[in-house]
Amino acid sequence: MLTLLKQELFKAHKQNRLWIWLLLAFIFPIAVLAVFKCTRNVERLVGFGGGIPYIYLAAIIYSALSISQEFTFGTIRPLLSRRFNRLSIFISKIVLNFIVYIGLVVSAFIGTIIAKLIFVPKADFGKQMTDTLTAGQLWGIDTIHLFLEIIFISALVIMITNIVKSSGAAIGLGVVLSIGTPIISSISLSLIQLAPILKWNPLTILIGSSMLGITPDTTLNAIFHLNSMSIIIAYIVYIVLFYGIAYYIFRKRSV
Repeated sequence: MLTLLKQELFKAHKQNRLWIWLLLAFIFPIAVLAVFKCTRNVERLVGFGGGIPYIYLAAIIYSALSISQEFTFGTIRPLLSRRFNRLSIFISKIVLNFIVYIGLVVSAFIGTIIAKLIFVPKADFGKQMTDTLTAGQLWGIDTIHLFLEIIFISALVIMITNIVKSSGAAIGLGVVLSIGTPIISSISLSLIQLAPILKWNPLTILIGSSMLGITPDTTLNAIFHLNSMSIIIAYIVYIVLFYGIAYYIFRKRSV
């Protein structure tokens, strides 16, 4: 497993597109605050200078391509010929994806801090943003939510990529899920009103996970008819299910 992971890291290191994506994650908040003076406030800094949609997009594309390109370019054959089993290969790719997600967020974080120092040096992360959270605390919680949502959507994207054997379709679905949050919320709430059992649908769990830590259980119950523990358990079950289906198909695919 360690050998496989080292190989995956080496391959990623040699891919120019990965460094371009990381560089863009770093540049994005600086460019936004440089061009749009109206964004020079602590609220925009908490949102990585408006870079969250880009982080989503880069993570989704990388996740889809990490699996599909092994079959498209036939690079899966050398791995299997060296007697690496498919489970090890699959896990190494998931671990590398997680490392890339962290890299994107760290790059955006560094870019945001530099943008703050240049354009809004007086911005106070101790500013009260909600009744209980400062800007700094809200940024930390929002970053955790960002990871949770990326992992959830990327797991779904990887599963779809394996099912339809097309990264394009999976990327399209991932983009819709990541940027169509208001529409998804409306659809999810409508489904719950139609039939209470539909509160367990993946859209509800995705939206609910983005509210953990900042929304009390009473509000979650009123909106989704679920408490925070139920959302966490369902989130974990869906992640295991998505990756389980993706691996099952990955194991059966011919090379």
